[in-house]
Amino acid sequence: MEQWDVIIVGAGIAGISAARTLAEGPRRRVLLVNGESVVPYKRTKLSKHIADGEPAARFALESDAWYANHGIELRTGAAVAAIDTAGHTVTLNDGSMHRYAKLILATGARPLYPPSLARSQERFPDSFHVVRESVDIDRLRSAAARARRVLIGGMGVLAVETAAELHQLGKRVTMVGAGNQLMPRHLNPRSAELLEEMLGAREISLRFGEEILGVEPVDKGGYRVELIRDAVKTDMIVVCVGVEPYIDLARDSGLSVARGIVVDDRLMTSAPDVYAAGDCAEHDGGVLTDLWHAAEYQGVVAATNASGGDAVWDGRPFRLKCEVFGSYLLSINKPREVDGLEIVEHERDGVYQCFYFDGPMLSGAVMVDDFARAKAYQTAVQERWSRDRVVEHFLSDSPTPGDS
Repeated sequence: MEQWDVIIVGAGIAGISAARTLAEGPRRRVLLVNGESVVPYKRTKLSKHIADGEPAARFALESDAWYANHGIELRTGAAVAAIDTAGHTVTLNDGSMHRYAKLILATGARPLYPPSLARSQERFPDSFHVVRESVDIDRLRSAAARARRVLIGGMGVLAVETAAELHQLGKRVTMVGAGNQLMPRHLNPRSAELLEEMLGAREISLRFGEEILGVEPVDKGGYRVELIRDAVKTDMIVVCVGVEPYIDLARDSGLSVARGIVVDDRLMTSAPDVYAAGDCAEHDGGVLTDLWHAAEYQGVVAATNASGGDAVWDGRPFRLKCEVFGSYLLSINKPREVDGLEIVEHERDGVYQCFYFDGPMLSGAVMVDDFARAKAYQTAVQERWSRDRVVEHFLSDSPTPGDS
């Protein structure tokens, strides 16, 4: 049985960030279990490069030499079959058993399917596509080469980016969503309206207040998709309605789970010497984070603590960005409820800005096409800049609120 100082399960950004953090300290024996068949890559690039066919390896997070140079053994294409938290062991799917001093679970999340599609998915599994891993993109590209019409279930950022990429491939795209605007979690009404105009100008059809109820194959090819109000015909279906934390392994190991793997503010799970980070982790109050930079930061916290340090997950907000059709949209900590907040909006010269103030301090922001200052928006929200500082830095050349 091999002995490891740290075993990291999952090689998304949380796992890689944990490995990078460990590499900065004293030399350790680290095993990084990568369940995919390609080297760890930047997952957020996939939905932005469907049209150009760039392989996932093009977005590798580290070179092969980096792992070897830092004493990190990368097992690509491996999976964990079982964890014994009492015995501090991990069993891989090849039957090999490994003992750990510390274990970091960075198992990520998997795509959700609407309950209404469960029966159709069982009957016609090849009809549906998701956008999550490299293999999903390869499968989607192959299907798109034979398709003329594409239906996308969902209107979040992944759905929007996928729609833009498929449009570039010359597909007729229809997007279906239960809400009344695009990217409702991250955009406010005006920024969503601007995005809607961009998609509409490309004849991407948007069906708000709709839901996919069922799917049936058509004799001449393609599918008939039942919606709430009517039915549409399509050649392929892409499901982008969100993700759920992957907790199966943790649950089967006896760890405390709810929607995610329950962790404290040091990212410790219910078992000694076991941490969880990234999309799979559930924080105090039932909070799940599903943003790239949030997972990256959690990897740092988990690895710091696993190596004897004392780091705390402070719940700081991180930005979400969406780049389509030459435009750049950013959102950070957009509130679900705006009661009691002051909202300041400005729009001029093709740039839209919305700031949310909790008293005199900035708490959230949404922006369209102010790319040069993108990181500054995140800094401003994280540091809770004062209203005067926000005005001076972002709005000094903008019209006054009464003119916007």
